[in-house]
Amino acid sequence: MIGFEAISHHNGWVAAATGACIVFSGLATLSFLISQLHRLVALLDRPRKAKVEVVQEEKPVIPPPPECPTDLTITITRFQPLIEELDPDFDLAELYVLAKKYHLPHPHLSIRCLIESGKLQPLGDGIFRYIQ
Repeated sequence: MIGFEAISHHNGWVAAATGACIVFSGLATLSFLISQLHRLVALLDRPRKAKVEVVQEEKPVIPPPPECPTDLTITITRFQPLIEELDPDFDLAELYVLAKKYHLPHPHLSIRCLIESGKLQPLGDGIFRYIQ
């Protein structure tokens, strides 16, 4: 016997159909397990529930607003010790160098504020005098 006749005689068609069903059901089962794998991982990865204690909410601390470099009172209190180190008639560049040396914030704005308010009186040629 040769060909289809031998396959039929030895139940080859039934064996082929059974093998195809086994392979198909195995692949279907595998695809179902893979599709549900995220649920299994989420179940295993779930953190333990901690006991929740009732805590009264604290009011948030609001930081004070930053100081304005053009505020005259703050500028005077910061620059007063520097001006006392200088001669009564001083070069404005010297005041700026001292302000940078002592790390005062915004030295250009602060010095301009002092000039515009009349606390620093120009004498000419970059020389100024502090007026109290």
